[in-house]
Amino acid sequence: MMKKLIHICLWALAVFCLAGCSKPVPDETTVSLDKKGKLTCTYVEDFTKDFYNEIDLEGEIGSEIEAEVGNYNQKFDTPHLKLELFQVEGQRAKMQLVFDEAKYYTDYTGQELFTGTVAEAKEAGYELEGEFLDAEGSLTDLSLLANADQAKALILDLDEVMQVEIPGKVLCVAPTSDVVIVGKNAVSVNEVKQVCIIYE
Repeated sequence: MMKKLIHICLWALAVFCLAGCSKPVPDETTVSLDKKGKLTCTYVEDFTKDFYNEIDLEGEIGSEIEAEVGNYNQKFDTPHLKLELFQVEGQRAKMQLVFDEAKYYTDYTGQELFTGTVAEAKEAGYELEGEFLDAEGSLTDLSLLANADQAKALILDLDEVMQVEIPGKVLCVAPTSDVVIVGKNAVSVNEVKQVCIIYE
């Protein structure tokens, strides 16, 4: 009996720890890259029209998104896109999509996204000259970074204000007027054609 009780307690503890370790859903539109190259895109939309019913919105739009994701995955032998979340709370809707790699994000959204080293970015034709803003808020350029070609780069086309999270320490960002470093591994981006984040 005691052995069974210990097993139940350990199982409950494991479930509690897993639940406690889950990453909270951002409160603003966010693109997050992890160490394995997966992209989690959280879209947050406010709406104020009185005729929207939260249950109808979750049910109808959620079903449409699931169908769209399913149709996209039919292009491949294995799924590369997952609808992680769609929820409506009050007057705010949140949708979270997970892409296996950057290329699937680009394919699905039509927005360019590059991940790799600075050297690989240059080889791919990206222009990385000009001013960057470093973590201290000072202007810099890549020639001043030690081993700049080995640093990592995330280059993303945007059409809205959002936050971008990367799996390493932000070294510098561009353009300097539209991107603000808000944490060790996060930047806030105004509506801009393209953002470049260099990190280690």
